[in-house]
Amino acid sequence: MPAKESRFALNVHRVSRSPIPTVHIFLQRIVRHANGMLAVTPVCSSLAEIEGEIDELKGELEHVLRQARHAFAAEGAAVRS
Repeated sequence: MPAKESRFALNVHRVSRSPIPTVHIFLQRIVRHANGMLAVTPVCSSLAEIEGEIDELKGELEHVLRQARHAFAAEGAAVRS
């Protein structure tokens, strides 16, 4: 992950009644504009800038997906044992 804080994170919730976790993705970092809009990227003034931001978002979501796979794989291994 880049040095700056990730915009997305994964919350993994485990309950004793179920061997399978529940997960959700949440926003950790957003910008609220004066008009009330919430943004997950800074304002970009070129195509290259927005492409870079989108690439970073994809990378962050891929990281979250790896975490989710790990959470579900760990639970699957515990169930098979």
